[in-house]
Amino acid sequence: MSDKTQEKAKSTTRELSQEDAEKLIGGEITPGEFLGLSNERLYKIATLGHGMLKSGQLPQALEIFEGLTAASPYDSVFHCNLAATYARLERFDEAKSSYTRALELNIANVDALVGRGELFLRESKVPEALKDITKALELDPKAERDTTKRARATLMVLQRMAEGK
Repeated sequence: MSDKTQEKAKSTTRELSQEDAEKLIGGEITPGEFLGLSNERLYKIATLGHGMLKSGQLPQALEIFEGLTAASPYDSVFHCNLAATYARLERFDEAKSSYTRALELNIANVDALVGRGELFLRESKVPEALKDITKALELDPKAERDTTKRARATLMVLQRMAEGK
């Protein structure tokens, strides 16, 4: 092993203490924190996963977001991306469950509201869908996010359908 490789190994190796293990077991720290993964590092991984999701590399994206939700189980964004991946894989029950978990962690997660609303529409649960979509549009009234642009378009279609046009 070269000096540079040994130096890198030393800088990334961390002593795992009994105290950290007890904190992990007690729920005081996440598995990611236990392993020394910073939020910055986790979000860099999430960015890679999101790129895979957008480019259709769904099995790889799924693996990344399942790992991220395990490492950081209280992060709404990771659960939302996992849900989006499940939806693209047509695993709709798992997608809805993950969107719901994302919303339990952050009720203002616009992407999760829109995604779950779309899944409610697939199930013909229009009142539930309208509730999620309306809330998303309240949170992003200028529709600055792609998901809220989709939500606005969906709402317009539903309004036309209700008017019989």
